[in-house]
Amino acid sequence: MSPDPHFPATPVPVNARPHRAPGAVETLICIVAYFVLQFAFGLLFGTAAGWLAARYPDIAPPAPDRLILIIILTIACAASLIIGVMTWRWGPLTRDAGRRGLGFVPPGGRYVAIGTALGIAAPILGGLLTQWIAGDHEVSQAVSDIAAKAHIGLRIALLPVVIIVGPLVEEVIFRGALLAQLRMRMGDNRAIGVSALVFGIVHLPDLGWLWYAVPNLVLVGAFCGWLRVRSGSIWPSFIAHAANNALATVAWFSATT
Repeated sequence: MSPDPHFPATPVPVNARPHRAPGAVETLICIVAYFVLQFAFGLLFGTAAGWLAARYPDIAPPAPDRLILIIILTIACAASLIIGVMTWRWGPLTRDAGRRGLGFVPPGGRYVAIGTALGIAAPILGGLLTQWIAGDHEVSQAVSDIAAKAHIGLRIALLPVVIIVGPLVEEVIFRGALLAQLRMRMGDNRAIGVSALVFGIVHLPDLGWLWYAVPNLVLVGAFCGWLRVRSGSIWPSFIAHAANNALATVAWFSATT
């Protein structure tokens, strides 16, 4: 049968190859690189801020305000680099909703609503869980302690970093790359559990190594992992993560400067 002259056959590239998904080692390197970059940028901006404060003490902002500026610059720079590298390296898999992809696809409205609800419920349930485990011990993250002492203008400037930039890069890392690797090796349910546990453990330094604060973050990670798997999109888990962080910042504005 001769080809239809109105619909010419599409040429098939001779040397076309499917995009190779990054492996476990490359994924681990990307995860570690994010925290290494945070340390490196924090050291760089912290050194610069200390030099400027020593050289111009009369105009330098107080220490809590300088720390907020360092945090903003550090997270923004580290997150931009990691997201850029990962979306370039994952290529078309960035927009893949399956097990190998990062899930940058439009979410269903149902899961947007569920993600919002879980993001609001997570700090409430997590707070009760932490209180039950920790008893009378107070639990607070380092960023929250610093922000509560900073100028209100800098608290507001920190909000986009804590509510948008931080959750986005962590969702790409943990519910995108890491969860994809785990799902291909152990199935969905175990992958959600393991990725949530890793998510909680890596935050231990920011929690002052208070182990009883980890279950709270594991709960958030489990909610986000479930949303990523069920919806096929990374955006519902990002919404849940962002809502959780937004509620956690309320205390910043109830404190006096």
